[in-house]
This record gives sequence, structure tokens and C-alpha cells, in this order.
Amino acid sequence: MSSEPAWRSLVRQLVDEGRESVYLERLRKRYDVRLHAPSIEQEILEEMAHALSRAEDRVNVALLELELLGERCDADPSPARVAAFNAKREEALRVRRDLKIHREALRFPRDPRFEGLYPVPEPR
Repeated sequence: MSSEPAWRSLVRQLVDEGRESVYLERLRKRYDVRLHAPSIEQEILEEMAHALSRAEDRVNVALLELELLGERCDADPSPARVAAFNAKREEALRVRRDLKIHREALRFPRDPRFEGLYPVPEPR
């Protein structure tokens, strides 16, 4: 049913390099355990949880990639790198918004820490 996400190799590579990032840790922890659903109700709840997890993964991946692009911009602020950073920033804002909508659709209470958990830096 589930195939390995395409970005998983990026996570492995960064872990092998000894990189530390809050977003990287979130992604690593997400795929440690997969449970088997014993009933239809449990399976539905599990799928809802997995869908929400995938939405959060998209945010963490976008923020991780944005972090890497930011470091590259710091080293060499060429127009192409700044443009790539700003494009990734827009993607991060979009997937963060999607996660927020997903949480609200599942009737999770609004979390006042949400923006702080998934901070998107200012454009460059």
C-alpha cells in the first residue's frame, strides 16, 4: 500500500552526513513504526492519521529544503539562489496552509503554537 517517499533518500543522506535539524528529526521519527489495523473503524482512523502525517511531512520536507537553500544563499546570494529560496518559501507557506486546513477539517483545536512549530522565514 505505501511506497517509500521520494525524499526519503535526502533524509538518509543528511543523517549519514551527521546533519542536525528539527525538521529532519521529525521526518526520521515519522517512519519508525507502522501499525496493523485490527478493524474497519481502526483502519479509517489510522488512514486519517496517516493522511495528516503525510501533510505534516510535506511541511517538514519543504522547511528542510528551505533551510538548505537558505544556507546556500548565505554562502552565495546569487539572484538564482535567492529566486530558488523565495520559490521554496512560497511552497512552504502553501503546504503549511494545507496542513492547517487539514487539521481544521479533522476538527483539531487551533494550536496557538502552530506558526512557531513550522516557521517560514521572510523572503530574501
